[in-house]
Amino acid sequence: QTEDKQTDSKESIDTQEKAEEAKEDPKKKSSAKTKPFKVERKPLKVEVKLDGIFVADQMEEVALRPEVWTKFKVLDAVEHGSYVKKGDVLVRFEPEDLEKKIASESIDQQLSELSLLKAEEEAPRVKKLLEMNFESARRSYEEFQQDYEYYHSTDRPFNIAIANYRYKSAQEELAEAREELNQLQKMYEADELTEETEEIVLRRQRFVVETAELVMELSTANRDYTLDVLVPRMDETYRVAKEKNELTFKKAKTTKETSLTRQVFEMEKLREARARSVEQHAKLISDKGLLVIRAPSDGVIYYGRCLDGTWSEVSSFLAKLKPLGAVSANSVIMTIVKQRPLKVLTSFGEKDLPDLKSHLETILVPTADEELEIPGKVAELESVPGKSNKFKLEIDIDNSNLPIWLVAGMTCKAKVTTYNNGKALQIPLDLVQSEEDNKKIKYVMLVDEEEDEPVKRKVKLGRKQDKMVEVLKGLEEGDEIVKEEKKDGSED
Repeated sequence: QTEDKQTDSKESIDTQEKAEEAKEDPKKKSSAKTKPFKVERKPLKVEVKLDGIFVADQMEEVALRPEVWTKFKVLDAVEHGSYVKKGDVLVRFEPEDLEKKIASESIDQQLSELSLLKAEEEAPRVKKLLEMNFESARRSYEEFQQDYEYYHSTDRPFNIAIANYRYKSAQEELAEAREELNQLQKMYEADELTEETEEIVLRRQRFVVETAELVMELSTANRDYTLDVLVPRMDETYRVAKEKNELTFKKAKTTKETSLTRQVFEMEKLREARARSVEQHAKLISDKGLLVIRAPSDGVIYYGRCLDGTWSEVSSFLAKLKPLGAVSANSVIMTIVKQRPLKVLTSFGEKDLPDLKSHLETILVPTADEELEIPGKVAELESVPGKSNKFKLEIDIDNSNLPIWLVAGMTCKAKVTTYNNGKALQIPLDLVQSEEDNKKIKYVMLVDEEEDEPVKRKVKLGRKQDKMVEVLKGLEEGDEIVKEEKKDGSED
């Protein structure tokens, strides 16, 4: 019993001591639970992974660029992927429509030449007729001006004067006839007895008076008609005739000037039409040479053209370059590719721009064989973005040991090494903390043997790779760091 009591007493004391140790150093207990990370130097390689495409360094486009002809119907064409030698026929086009057009243009050319010759021969005669018509109009105008001036200066005043004179003459004759009758009557009345002879004289004189009165009435009407009708009518006739004559003369003058100028322009137009016809005919003859297209060099035929390494037009030209298919003018229908040497084209986004530069080492892995690695170097890259805000990048590769099956248009993965440090201090990214008041300041919790608690240590970081980051300043190899424990808001 005494031994049992002693044992119970010792266990009670031990329990009490452990409780006091835990109460005195609860943080030490917490630190013991966290396994520290030991800082070590390891190789660090940062790579940018890009999708690339193999492109031939030497390519020659076969373009269909006619002068004027646009209808190209295919008779036969070499197949996509065929190997050709310089001078081999690549494509033949149907010639019938073009030959008909050339024949038609030849006739038009001859007609335009005849039209020009006719116009050149008639030009002097037309000019002479225009000058004669103008001279005739000028003479008519000057003659009428003389007639107009004569009418107003002489003819019109004389007409008025004659009308007035005849009126006055009739007045005088009537007055004289009446006066003579009056004198005869007075003379015969004094005799109281009128003889037969005297009666005859009086009767005759009375007839003379009647005649004078009739002439007076006619002269009055004639004077009034002349002054009120004929003279105003002649004035208006001459006024209208003068205006028409002036217009006719001006028209003749304008016709002469404009017709001569127009004749010059029409002659020039005919010359230009003839020149165009000759040029059109020559261009069609030149286009006839495109009905058979031959290879300008040796190589493999790819349909369409290469756009940034891709051959997106192949499917379209497979349909066009078959018999009776139609090919559009001014298009690249084929490209002759020399399969060696090859290079790789790719593109990258803005975030990789600061790290990528010329001469960086690159590993290329073809999609067709993921075990094959082809060494290369960045040759050149664009400094401004292009399509989809991407920057183009060209990679030179070692062509000495390329497999024969690797050809232009095949894809690959490009791994560009932007940073390589064989002895980089690396720590996990999740152990890096940021100051609350300044997120740019980074620190880690360093385990210090002289301290009961991990201490804060500011660090300067370098490159990142996956979940690891390089430490440039603040830590040494062999240091141990832990993740910072968040403090509870209450204590037991």
